[in-house]
Amino acid sequence: MSLSRRRLRHALFASAGAVMVLAMGATTIVMDARRASPPDVSGPVLPGWIDGASSATAIEIISADTQIRMERGDEGWVMPSRGGYAVRAERIAALDAALSMLRFERAMTRDQSKFDRVGLGDPLEGGSGTRVIILDSAGERLADLVAGNTQNDGDGLYLRPADRARAFAASGELPVLADPGVWLGLDFWAFEATAIARARVEPETGPAYFVQRAGLSQRNYELLEPSRYRLITGGAANGVATAGARLRFRDVRPVESLEGSFVARHAGSTFSGLAYRFDFIAEGEARWAVITVEALSDDARPRADRLSAIVDGWAYQVSDDAYERLTRPLDQMAELTAP
Repeated sequence: MSLSRRRLRHALFASAGAVMVLAMGATTIVMDARRASPPDVSGPVLPGWIDGASSATAIEIISADTQIRMERGDEGWVMPSRGGYAVRAERIAALDAALSMLRFERAMTRDQSKFDRVGLGDPLEGGSGTRVIILDSAGERLADLVAGNTQNDGDGLYLRPADRARAFAASGELPVLADPGVWLGLDFWAFEATAIARARVEPETGPAYFVQRAGLSQRNYELLEPSRYRLITGGAANGVATAGARLRFRDVRPVESLEGSFVARHAGSTFSGLAYRFDFIAEGEARWAVITVEALSDDARPRADRLSAIVDGWAYQVSDDAYERLTRPLDQMAELTAP
């Protein structure tokens, strides 16, 4: 073989080797780019949720300071830790609808040290997130998500599947999760303040008293008992009289589980003829109301029956502020006029 042919052959081999090296390098770059780029995150967060939701039998919600478990029974969802108190069906429906609408938007950091910045730290490990676990009758997990903060633009939220060490931005929203009162519907006690006609109060300290408005057109409540006291101002009794109109209870438990003692009472009635009574039981610093409802007129009977069906057999915890308004001592709004 001539020298020129040998040189040509070597040149061809060298060129082919260079092409192979370039091809291998390009493939490596593509592979590295794919590894470095976010994965495909389009589509639903829980792809099979619509088909699998009907098999859910338990929901667990865990945050830094709250742990809730709800279970489905023959008559609907209940909260075992609250003596089997019924969970509001519309709250379960809202969670179901919200989970079905969650869609991945983009992948974010894998740095677990940054998860708490967007509320995605696992609460089981002291993190800032709220974990939602939904189980079927066999204990299999239909969903296990850590829900975080709302996105900065208010459109969507941050979340991650609990078994994924990566944060994601998602479209959609979730209802309030870590508040037992929301699930239990503890805001059911609601009247117009102007509907309250009278109230009789037995506070923890001082004498019992009775206040009343003669009619809807009367602005202020009058102190009728005890007669030897006089209100400091014309409207001094308005706050305590209407305190029983609208309440959002903090917690609930079966009446038979109470171990404290009776300390105070607030009883009221409306112009339409609905009477109610709160008997307060003290357990440490907490105050629990045992509620009785009665219809004094035919018009009030439907509402009285509905409220009685809710409260019978249950005790409801009131906030410190609500308790103060409901059982305010007489000497804070009236003065003694005669010995």
